[in-house]
Amino acid sequence: MRGNAWKVSDQLDDIDLAFLRRDFVTIKIARNYYGIGERQLIRKAHEAGAVYKIGKMVLFNRRILDGYFRRTQKEE
Repeated sequence: MRGNAWKVSDQLDDIDLAFLRRDFVTIKIARNYYGIGERQLIRKAHEAGAVYKIGKMVLFNRRILDGYFRRTQKEE
């Protein structure tokens, strides 16, 4: 169920579980997990308020981003 932990919690695999153990993820990890482009991911993360910058490092709060995807999925 790669990239769908925010949708379905009863069909998780090892990749999903490893991702869910993290509170903050890098752009590369999030892009690979969710399977969306970098620009789209950054735009959605900003809309969700999930972007954290530490020096030059940019991290996304996974819980906020997952919640954003849940909310926007229901609206569509």
